Amino acid sequence: MKKKIMSISVCTLLIISIAFVLIGPMSLGKTNIDTQCCGRLAGCTTLISDNTRLVEVNNSGGIEWKYILGSVDSERLPNGNTLVAGAVLVKEINMIGGIEWQYGTGLLGVSDVERLDNGNTLIADIVNNFVIEVNETGVIKWQKTGLFLPMDAERLDNGNTLIVNNLINSVIEVDINGTTVWEYNTGLWSPTDVERLDSGNTLITDQLNNRVIEINSTGGIVWEKAGLSAPKDAERLENGNTLIVEYSSNTVIEVNESGAIVWSYSSALSGPNDAERVPNEAPIAPTITGPKKGIINVPLPYIFQGDDPGGISIYYWIDWGDGESDGWLGPYLPGTATIPIVHTWTTKGTYTIKAKVKDICDVESDWTEFTVSLPREKDLKNSILLQFLEQFPILKLLIQRLGL
Repeated sequence: MKKKIMSISVCTLLIISIAFVLIGPMSLGKTNIDTQCCGRLAGCTTLISDNTRLVEVNNSGGIEWKYILGSVDSERLPNGNTLVAGAVLVKEINMIGGIEWQYGTGLLGVSDVERLDNGNTLIADIVNNFVIEVNETGVIKWQKTGLFLPMDAERLDNGNTLIVNNLINSVIEVDINGTTVWEYNTGLWSPTDVERLDSGNTLITDQLNNRVIEINSTGGIVWEKAGLSAPKDAERLENGNTLIVEYSSNTVIEVNESGAIVWSYSSALSGPNDAERVPNEAPIAPTITGPKKGIINVPLPYIFQGDDPGGISIYYWIDWGDGESDGWLGPYLPGTATIPIVHTWTTKGTYTIKAKVKDICDVESDWTEFTVSLPREKDLKNSILLQFLEQFPILKLLIQRLGL
């Protein structure tokens, strides 16, 4: 009787394994495979603030997330929340729009906001003509007053602060005491944004001159993108390109080093103020489903399912624990895609299947582990197979109809 049960088990496992091979990858959702890393190392979505809403769009222009509130500036935080600057209120909201933190005491015309590494928040206000740093409880820890329409402020690694004085066509760097240690004002006309680059150069958005310039420490222009339409914001990306917000044309563009446009977005924008490339999040470690016990020299079926927060295509790496690996498999659809694979072990023992996924930008997930035991055949009970089949009712019904 035991031999008969064992024969049925082996036969059934073989049928399931063959079915897995014939079925192949299954998906219930997205049907298009991404073939490139968005052309960007920094990520594959762009967060845009305009006068009517906050919208996050992917590489093809599809909306991934939105928040119906006009904003002058926004920033995606490491915890997944978003820092949003309205005219008189700064809010940190979660992905469903719930307010996690807010500050509005005395604010009259917020123009820029930035979450600092110490957890405090840097706020520029063009009506109060100040830049303040507040902590989580709203206490002002630092301030620079007496400014002239400060459109933008950025805290530097050295502790100093870059500030745009829009009204007097100047960009200044002040130390912790508020003393100006550097200034640039040559030929500027209504500057709106500034960014200190890793090279030490400074990227300035010069709105009424319709250009974005990069200057070195001595004030020499080393890069320029002219002929823009009232640019409001600019960000240098990790791939060397520059993301630029054109306010008058309601467009966000990405240009390469030669100034050629390599990406743009303009759908339903109304007075865009700011744009930032959202960092690429690591994929979610895959789940592994399948039998925890088996028989040597008999193929065992397993299902792997990974996901990516950005919704981009993924690859699987599977280590079967016996010295064999299939290398990177893919690309596959994220989320709803299930990848059925069979494997055969030839020596009895206990093995650990390890699996991880990476996205098309080569960002990897953590490993997932799954232990499989292959004892002597006499130790394998039919209940193991039944336990597996309970997870897949359709296969169980198929086996019953086949009379197995």
